[in-house]
Amino acid sequence: MAITQRPQGYRLTELPPEPKAVSGCHGCLSICVQRENSRSRGDYSAVSDANVELRRHHTQAHGS
Repeated sequence: MAITQRPQGYRLTELPPEPKAVSGCHGCLSICVQRENSRSRGDYSAVSDANVELRRHHTQAHGS
């Protein structure tokens, strides 16, 4: 029986929470709709891309 070892420094971490839409912002809402559509299709790469896009949008449009 082979013994497997985890790499040193191996840790499981939680992912950061998904960004949320700013109330009343159509740009935020549009990105969140894209993200949910991607999630419903099982396209988690597109979900991740939407999260990146929403964080970028928050920085550019809302200064946060």
